[in-house]
Amino acid sequence: MYKINVFTAKLSLTWVQQLEKIKPAFCDFHYHPYADFEHLKTLLTQHLRTGDGALFSGQIPYFFAQKYFSNLAIPMLYFDISERDFYRALTELFYDNKMTMDRIAIDFCYEENDYLGIQEWSIGAQPYLFSQTMNEFASNDIVDKAANWHIQLHRNNKVDLSFTRIAELRERLAHENIPFIAFHPSRHAMQLTLDQLVSQLQVRQLKQNKVVVVHILIPIDKSNIDELEYRQIALYKAILDYKQLYASTFIVHREASYIAIITTYQQFLMTTNDYTHCQLVDFLDEKLPFPVKIGWGIGNTLTESQEFAKKAATLCSSKETQGYIIDNAKEIGPLLYGALLQFDNDKQQHLQKLSAAHDIPLLQLQKIEAVMDRLATTIVNGDMLSSHLGITVRSANRILKQLYEKKLAIELPSVTSTTRGRPKKYYQIQLD
Repeated sequence: MYKINVFTAKLSLTWVQQLEKIKPAFCDFHYHPYADFEHLKTLLTQHLRTGDGALFSGQIPYFFAQKYFSNLAIPMLYFDISERDFYRALTELFYDNKMTMDRIAIDFCYEENDYLGIQEWSIGAQPYLFSQTMNEFASNDIVDKAANWHIQLHRNNKVDLSFTRIAELRERLAHENIPFIAFHPSRHAMQLTLDQLVSQLQVRQLKQNKVVVVHILIPIDKSNIDELEYRQIALYKAILDYKQLYASTFIVHREASYIAIITTYQQFLMTTNDYTHCQLVDFLDEKLPFPVKIGWGIGNTLTESQEFAKKAATLCSSKETQGYIIDNAKEIGPLLYGALLQFDNDKQQHLQKLSAAHDIPLLQLQKIEAVMDRLATTIVNGDMLSSHLGITVRSANRILKQLYEKKLAIELPSVTSTTRGRPKKYYQIQLD
């Protein structure tokens, strides 16, 4: 049974409740009518996270939810006027009244709904449109803006009739004696939106039912049996402590040099804070006196997830506890202690361009970016990079020199150490 929260203006509740006549047996609707934006925010805070999905009576409450709850990863859709609804009303209007399109004001036609097709047939007789884009509805004062727009057009004798789908405008337009027609989506249009939401819910449920595998590798000389056994026991105990402390849905399987965990996709999202930070990395880093490699694998089958998890573990450093994720061959990481991985699309697209332009592996740039976030500085040397990437100092210095030669780093004055040896060379990384 899907729990779907429906947020609607009180004036729209009557037509919104037509959902009861078309709802599937596996959907349970909970209606939350609001009086104003403050009331809406309260209702969203109380109920939005409690459902599997959400429906909104229009774009105004939808944009309000997007603005204040942008990080909430549940399907959310709003009801809109369909072309079928729009032209049925226009046909009736023009049949009964002699009126041209250029004497009408409309507040629900914009680029995102292709202006409901009016620009294709009303050439030379264009109606007045409130906005060219639906983004206008994201502002808190949208009702006042739309009301003033309609009122001014009528006062200036530019239009004879207003079309609105903003429920809060009805009383204000009537008070000004402005002729208007209030639109709301038909049951057919609501059915299309509901079908789309159900489809998104089913896809999300399939993904959440995926099996995720965690491969935790103990870097150690296997010839040292005593040390290996100690670390294996300590790791197993720490995982059981984590499972009990956080009530995690983990199935734990022990092997000689690693431990495998099978869990759910939903548990994975919770543990990794939606791919950005690994709670398990922090816990094991604090509890264990030795580092481990944590590989998350997400595939279409259990076998595929296991292979991805093993490969992800090999990407981690052997010098400190780290995590890596492979989600259907997409590599994400490293997940470091106390660091939030900023894996946003804009940054990744930028790194991809740098990778292509300078012939540097994308994964290498992603790792360097994560290290700088962890250290909260863009200034590093070979030792620092070596420690966090699990590579030799020579390899780290080679990477830094490559970045310098490709003008992605600035060489800073060498720092003389109090101990013997060459002065340490620092670089300021400039991936931006």
